Amino acid sequence: MLNLTEPSIAAAVEAASVAVEAGADDLLFVAGSVVDGLANDNSDLDLYFLGRDGDAVIGAETTVRKGEKSGTIGVIGGREVSVSIIEPAGLSRLRADFGDCLGALGQGDGIVQLESQNDLKLLHRVRTGVPVRGETRLHSLRQELGTDRLAEYLVNVHGVAAVNRLVDVEGELAEGGEDSASWMLREASSHLARFALALEGQTNPAPKWLVKLLGRARLAPADRALLLRGLLEPGRETKTLLDTVKIRLREMVLTAPDELVGPYLRRQAERKLP
Repeated sequence: MLNLTEPSIAAAVEAASVAVEAGADDLLFVAGSVVDGLANDNSDLDLYFLGRDGDAVIGAETTVRKGEKSGTIGVIGGREVSVSIIEPAGLSRLRADFGDCLGALGQGDGIVQLESQNDLKLLHRVRTGVPVRGETRLHSLRQELGTDRLAEYLVNVHGVAAVNRLVDVEGELAEGGEDSASWMLREASSHLARFALALEGQTNPAPKWLVKLLGRARLAPADRALLLRGLLEPGRETKTLLDTVKIRLREMVLTAPDELVGPYLRRQAERKLP
């Protein structure tokens, strides 16, 4: 649990408040690997501020991304501290885009995906962030964006991706492309791991934390071993591993709760993973 009274955290919050000119009623929250309990000694401390269109981080070179502006404001307690300003225009776009994605989940026509990895990161950080100021505003923002359904979205996106990539692996093996198949199986295992984590409610989208998250997940030991094998050592037993992964993915999809797995994913698993 993040301790906001810990001296370095408190100092970072104060520095961030100055850098974005945060008022008493503004929304400022801490998010990222430190909040998620994944940080190592070299991890940044990330703060987010719900600002106004055109705002910039004072005293820092600001990096502009889609709907978000970030700046590094210094090193406090041995950690680099960065502040990101979330712009209202970017939130409006994200609200509409993610709403379209969620709306498609109940239909059987396919999956609608967010275009930007940064959108996924922002949704996760809004969902898991710890408010420094504006706790009520953060709660409202979560409701507006639908972050309570982020895990459901990830279950379906990664489930479908895993199914399709496993079919690709079969095609490569049929043509004698062992190396290509092994690489594709690693990608399929990544999607399967994301699917399994999302079933548990885990929504961190950063690839760098995938193995660490699997180590902490409440997975059956056999499932964890299968996923780690596919990610870290697919080796030359691609066909054997492929068959095992296909069977397990089908089981996981078909036994998952209806409120998480949509009809399109179920149909794809039944059709492509016989």
